[in-house]
Amino acid sequence: MSGGAPRWAVVQPRMHWTLAGNLAETLGALEEAAAAGAEGCVCTELALTGFHRRMPAQLDALALGDAQDRLRAACARLGLAAVVGLPTVGEGGAVFNSHLYVDAAGRELGRVHKRGLTPSEASFFAPGGPRGWMRIGSLLATSVLCREMLDGAELLPELQAALPAGPDAARPRVIFWPSYVGETDAGQTALCEAYRAGAAALARGLGAWVLQSNWPVSLNAPGQLGFGASVVIAPDGSRLATLPRDAAALSVVALDAG
Repeated sequence: MSGGAPRWAVVQPRMHWTLAGNLAETLGALEEAAAAGAEGCVCTELALTGFHRRMPAQLDALALGDAQDRLRAACARLGLAAVVGLPTVGEGGAVFNSHLYVDAAGRELGRVHKRGLTPSEASFFAPGGPRGWMRIGSLLATSVLCREMLDGAELLPELQAALPAGPDAARPRVIFWPSYVGETDAGQTALCEAYRAGAAALARGLGAWVLQSNWPVSLNAPGQLGFGASVVIAPDGSRLATLPRDAAALSVVALDAG
């Protein structure tokens, strides 16, 4: 797309137990985003596998590689950029919780690996390294994964120092926030408010939009409610939109100066 404000789709996808089911869900979201006139689509944490107790069984290198090939091919066919959560298997078998960046030509631009892990995540995932920015479409973007929105005291100076100079400095800045959080009780509701407050503070500190893509359901606890409700936060820290709670959804956001 050229001219006008960048338009990005935010997805709350249905979660499936299998890689095949989540890949189909993701590809369907890309089709919907392209049909809605978006130039890119942000998908949630571990979107290709689902975030559930059976995820470790899906770390088959050939199957994950094929899924990524199909994702890149879809981006190239649709002329759509995408940022998608998936596990990355690194050297020595280390597994990272990653957000993969693919441009509208289907090329991988890079990955952000989650560094601020929960104790349960740290028993399986390796922590990521330094955080920077990527140029994707017309944006300058980074990812802050789920509970890392509580790590603003560490992330803000790191991301400020990594901002580029020159023409790229004028690009719209976006923080993608892939998540798996739910307001399932009073304690979790308070925690989600703390996440949103952290997101608003990062938005203000970096002059960046925040686009959250949160899972709207838990397969591990199918009776629980309070998931979804992904937020769009403007660079001044104000919340401009909230997606539906406990329901799959897709919304296209115009990242304009107003």
